[in-house]
Amino acid sequence: MERFSVRHMYKAMQGKFQKVSWRKLVSNNHGLPKWIFILRLEIQDRLATKERLARWESLQTKYAHSQLLHWQGIQRTKKDWREELKWIEKVAKGKSRGAAICRMVLAAAVYHIWQERNNVIFQKKRRSTNVILRLIIQEIHVRAKMFPRLDRCMIALNWYPDIV
Repeated sequence: MERFSVRHMYKAMQGKFQKVSWRKLVSNNHGLPKWIFILRLEIQDRLATKERLARWESLQTKYAHSQLLHWQGIQRTKKDWREELKWIEKVAKGKSRGAAICRMVLAAAVYHIWQERNNVIFQKKRRSTNVILRLIIQEIHVRAKMFPRLDRCMIALNWYPDIV
């Protein structure tokens, strides 16, 4: 008689699934759970307001994204969402502090831009991009305080960056 293993049985029942390239952006993210949830929906093209606000997103998001990259010390021109996602999968890969902060910034930015789009639709209120950027950066600093390894790295990043 063969030896029974719960682990082998679990793996057999689980089946084989192809790993998605963006899994580390979501599973190794120190951001708030609501940020990560919205990021996952965005990556899978499941945010309900996406099509309705494509014009707004293209104008506002490009500026916000480039400013957040600049704040992290990354110089890059923004591409379309799919190309940007592939690039950030490579940059945010690994266990370095910079990669962890990059993942957290991505999740926070996607969440706050989604939230702002909803405010424009449902409450007819719009904040400036600079206000949103400062809010994202402040929340990243506060969240990073919970992780001593990240907190040391955040000292180099300004709380109130000069937004061009």
